[in-house]
Amino acid sequence: MARTGSTLGLLAAVFWMGAPAGLAAQVADLQVIPASVSLAVGERQEVLAVAYNSRGDVVSRITFRWAVTDSAIARVEIDRSAPPGVVNVVGLAPGFAQVTIQAGNQWRTVGVQVQGGVARAAPGSGAATILRIEPAQVYLFPLEGLPLRAVFLKDDGSSAAPQPVTWRSFRAEIADIDRTGKVVGIAAGVGAIEATTPGGLSARVQVQVALAPWGFLLPRMSLSPLESDTILVVVASQGNRPVDPRQLDTWRSTNPDVVTVSPVGVITAMSAGLSEIVVSGFGQESRLAVSVHKPVAFVDIKPRQGEVVVPLGGSVTFEATAYAADSSALPDVARVWVIQDTTIAGLTPTGTATGRKIGTTTQRLLVRGFPDATWTIKVVSTGLVLDRTRLGLGLKDRATLRASFADRLGNPLAPASQLTWSSSDPGVVMVDPDGHLTPVTFGRATVTAATPWGVADTATVIVQGEIIVTSTREGSADLYAFERADPGRFVRITEDAGDELGPAYSPDGSLVAYATNRDGNFEIYVVDADGTNRRRITGTVANETEPAWTPDGNRIVYQSDASGTAQLWIMQADGSGQRSLTDGQANMEPAVSPDGTRIAFSSIRDGNYEIYIMNLDGSNQRNVSQSGPSTHERVPAWLDDDTIVLLREERSGRTATWVVVRQRLGGEARVLTEPTVVISDFALSGDGTLLAAAIEAPGPSGGTSRRLFLIPIGGGQPTEVPRKNDFEQLVRPSFRPTLRP
Repeated sequence: MARTGSTLGLLAAVFWMGAPAGLAAQVADLQVIPASVSLAVGERQEVLAVAYNSRGDVVSRITFRWAVTDSAIARVEIDRSAPPGVVNVVGLAPGFAQVTIQAGNQWRTVGVQVQGGVARAAPGSGAATILRIEPAQVYLFPLEGLPLRAVFLKDDGSSAAPQPVTWRSFRAEIADIDRTGKVVGIAAGVGAIEATTPGGLSARVQVQVALAPWGFLLPRMSLSPLESDTILVVVASQGNRPVDPRQLDTWRSTNPDVVTVSPVGVITAMSAGLSEIVVSGFGQESRLAVSVHKPVAFVDIKPRQGEVVVPLGGSVTFEATAYAADSSALPDVARVWVIQDTTIAGLTPTGTATGRKIGTTTQRLLVRGFPDATWTIKVVSTGLVLDRTRLGLGLKDRATLRASFADRLGNPLAPASQLTWSSSDPGVVMVDPDGHLTPVTFGRATVTAATPWGVADTATVIVQGEIIVTSTREGSADLYAFERADPGRFVRITEDAGDELGPAYSPDGSLVAYATNRDGNFEIYVVDADGTNRRRITGTVANETEPAWTPDGNRIVYQSDASGTAQLWIMQADGSGQRSLTDGQANMEPAVSPDGTRIAFSSIRDGNYEIYIMNLDGSNQRNVSQSGPSTHERVPAWLDDDTIVLLREERSGRTATWVVVRQRLGGEARVLTEPTVVISDFALSGDGTLLAAAIEAPGPSGGTSRRLFLIPIGGGQPTEVPRKNDFEQLVRPSFRPTLRP
């Protein structure tokens, strides 16, 4: 059937030429009349959508889906008593919005321009006292026609019964009008049209006839093969008023093998490629670029469908990338973003949602041929929180800070986006736009993540050596750090007259707990990994040593002789809540399991040093050693939740050997070092690849020298850590825990 003519004619076609309902899935084309709408605030205008099958027949009983891109500007009213495809578009506020119509896998858009003004009343009853002409202002090209409408109102502004109208032009040489109310531009100038009734009501409207540049609502269009769409022609200088495509002279495609065009501006993609649609009329010609891309095989959307938190005043960007079957991206594929309630969240044409007021609404993405993607947009009053507020890194480490929108209590709600990242000292640590950290040199810096609306959170990043050791190179026993790749470069952490022993990095690598006798007896101190912000966390007359952190960083297990013998205690990381875990014979050298549920330690309760394991609360203490009375096992360290590493001393008469052993709980043991050296203590890297062993050997003047070696596990030559002089002692090594990326 022909696709031109009046809306009433098309409506009749729907009534009398309806196709069987089984053809609903075979919608080949969708026509919408009018192609664009201009109305005042409160005004209604009917829009008709008609679906066609591949033979050009009307498809009846099809389901049409209507949506508006900005519900604050316009809304769609569906009258269930009206035929399918007929709706009213209502202007709500001045501005521009788009109405999307979908039938089967075809969809079209109608531009809606809403201007301030008096609302058009619906047909009513009763005597009219006011006559008004719509539209209230008329723009025309020479030879362009436009039907005018007479609206009848009562004194209270409500609609009244229609009456016969006589139409008259005051300057027919500029704009003439026929008896039905269709005005036609004749020549450039300003004219006036009057409507009168037999009862004496009258109204006038100004008609401006002038040539003005017309163009296309969209700068370019993109389709996949066999898809169709409607080109919208508008006059930008006249508020994007629509131009009836039937009044234009010619429509043609420069490459019909790629895309064809109908006399009313409906384009149909034929094959992949590029073409131009050339349109002429009213003395002008314009060209619209059209690309036909490969068929869309799938669409990748981010974030995933579901609830998305958008901060009040902030924004979240949604992404949709279409791909062909060969996985090549199709950037020209048309995507329409629709949000249900724009008073809660705004939405740009490119998919960025902005929170406007607290509440919940629905957002959809329309891509031809695919089910709609749907999100629940939840706008909340929110802050920003980083997943880590402190972090210690080595020069070779890499880590990422992750930011989340948070509620008023700081609880994370959803991943944050569109942040600006910065470092207070890029010479120490650099941060990229995604929060990835790159250490540069030893030191500390503050990394800040900030939202465009001014909410921010910070993290302290300390770059320090991976291995801490106690060294006497400057006289007293102080703590130093170094990297395994550069063991000769020591960075001093403490500088006290007393001795510092038993250092332990916190799980995040930003703190060091250690024991020092700077106050007389040994107490537990905590210091930032760069040596700043030192504070004492124990303060008794006893000696407290051997601190070991729980994996969450909230508690410290340590050794104390408060009861007269060395026992294990536990406290909060700030020193509060101290309580004993063991009693009886001496228990010492604690190590907390990676899962934080158990403590391995050495005990002499059976006469020799043996390894015991107990729960974090001190319960369920049990011997896990596999040794006889001539063997001592001590200095346990966890490799994983089922494996420990320990120092084993075997004695036979006056001969002793020392080896580091990897012991699977309840399973086999494996010796990691040669029994040719005397190992006094050791530490194992978090990844289990490197052993730092303090080895005793004869020193100058008949004393004992303690040297530090780095021993690769699984093969490789040991490396001695350089000493400043022959008198320097290197003991009690400790590794920073392995950090998550």
